[in-house]
Amino acid sequence: MLYPIFTILPAAVCVFWIFLLLVDKQKNRSKKFFILLLIFILVNFIAHAAFFNHKYELYTVLDSIWVFTSLLIFPLYYYYIRILTTDPAIQYKWSWLALPSFLLAIYSAVIYLLMTPAEMESFIQGIMYQKSGYEPYPRLVRLQILREHLFKVLFSVQVILSVYFGFRLIDKYNKKVKTFYSNLGGKDLTPMKWAVAALLLASMVSVLANSIGKSYFITHPQLLFIPFTIYSVCIFFSAYVSYMQRFTIEHFTKNVNEYELSRVFTVKKPVAHYYIPGMDNLKSLRDRLIYLLEKIEIFKNPELKISDVSLLLKTNRTYVSKVVNEELNTNFCDLVNSYRVNYAEELLCSPEQANSLSIAEIAEMSGFSSESSFYRVFKNKKGISPGIYKQHRCNVLAVNG
Repeated sequence: MLYPIFTILPAAVCVFWIFLLLVDKQKNRSKKFFILLLIFILVNFIAHAAFFNHKYELYTVLDSIWVFTSLLIFPLYYYYIRILTTDPAIQYKWSWLALPSFLLAIYSAVIYLLMTPAEMESFIQGIMYQKSGYEPYPRLVRLQILREHLFKVLFSVQVILSVYFGFRLIDKYNKKVKTFYSNLGGKDLTPMKWAVAALLLASMVSVLANSIGKSYFITHPQLLFIPFTIYSVCIFFSAYVSYMQRFTIEHFTKNVNEYELSRVFTVKKPVAHYYIPGMDNLKSLRDRLIYLLEKIEIFKNPELKISDVSLLLKTNRTYVSKVVNEELNTNFCDLVNSYRVNYAEELLCSPEQANSLSIAEIAEMSGFSSESSFYRVFKNKKGISPGIYKQHRCNVLAVNG
């Protein structure tokens, strides 16, 4: 009874997320592309279900489609990461990523068309279901066996390259975001690494299952729930991360372009609006930046961007970024957050403020966009949570002071 349910469980997960993404009112280019990816995964697991439910005639039709979709999933996921991190618009020059899957699927389909019913039965029953009595295999069956070996090699290479270059794109994007924004809430793609890892786990389970042999799970149906549950969980998690990701390179590029446009207009306007007393005698860009952070406390703006700072300093954001990276040996996000954490530390250890302010209020006063981001950044900087810091470190300071 449960056996057919498990065979369609991954497909059901795909249908669930395709529906949610289709009705999502905040669909962007990346989510639309992810819907396409889920459709291919859905077709792939429909072919899986046909095999495990002994739909022989259907499976002979779907087998070549299964080859195509299996070899397309990771290249598509890699390009999905490119849409998130690098390409604000679809670049059709990357269509070549589908070429290996297309060629091997055509190879498989042509051989199926050339096979006699007896040869087809020999391949399906003797090779795919590993039943005895069909040897020796005719030439067309041996060609399909060659396809099986080619598939395993291509699939392994695709997984390794997609994960490696996908992680590199995510790291490069995260560094880029950290140089522009002080608040990374919902902007960085670290959760996407876990989604990639989930799909990597699913691929490893798939390779292991294929090495054991699909027919083994047919003769031991009670074990089928293990790989199919893992597939379902991995697909669900990856889709959830994609569903929750609201910010991409598309939005980043828009923000940068808006900043460049604002510079064009502000140079034609009086700069009195940007005049800040106390900075007249500061010649170096580094000293003026530190002045803005320490005296003007611009870090209290939770949506502070490097473009805002460059406008206040009447310079290009590239120069500000260079000062932050080369002279202060950090990035813009970490620089601003270090001032926020230091200010929050003062509030936590202040007898007048700490007892009257909640953690959420301290987070807001320090420039954090949310309590969760405050906890995350504070713990990363100090090694402990704000609450524990307040209880222990500040008490020690009070006693020693």
